[in-house]
Amino acid sequence: MAPGWMKVMRIDNSVAYVMSGVFVLSMLVVGAELLYSADIALADGEGGLVQLADVLGQRYGAFMTWFFLLGFFATSFSSILGVWNGVSLMFADFLGTIRGLDVEDPRRRLGGSYYRGFILWLTIPPIGLLFLDQPIGLIIAYGVLGALFMPFLAITLLVLLNTDRTPRAWRNRPLSNTVMGLSALLFVVLGVQQLVTEVGKLL
Repeated sequence: MAPGWMKVMRIDNSVAYVMSGVFVLSMLVVGAELLYSADIALADGEGGLVQLADVLGQRYGAFMTWFFLLGFFATSFSSILGVWNGVSLMFADFLGTIRGLDVEDPRRRLGGSYYRGFILWLTIPPIGLLFLDQPIGLIIAYGVLGALFMPFLAITLLVLLNTDRTPRAWRNRPLSNTVMGLSALLFVVLGVQQLVTEVGKLL
């Protein structure tokens, strides 16, 4: 990788984290200011999304209704596209590295056999889970795995970006290590709390 691309990747990640933070804080403000203060309870599923859009429209005008719905669509679409494309590419690169394939080998590139195979894996098995007729169990599993993903990512980056195999210029700095360590600790605690809560509901 050319050194210049590392700077681009860091900028890209920084923008992504900042925008994610803005999105989370915005939803907290919407929940506290528009819903909780007015004692409004949203319906479950997609009905709640439309209901929230109507509340925003009544408060700020019809334009805000469509602006919110388009923004929500863009967020959902980009998240799906990012997972299907990014994670599949990451898997293809991982498998190519494990098998010792050349960097330019078509199997580890976009549209290669590894890439297409993992897209199928991301698509078909989750659809099959719907036929188990165990929605509550799936929700619990999703919540537990979601809570454990961030600490796993933080710990993995702590290991990968502090090894001798990573060029010194690209390794974590003390501040990055501190933030990732605190993030891992926070999410481990939250993950354990969520696991205990969900298991307690079943007992």
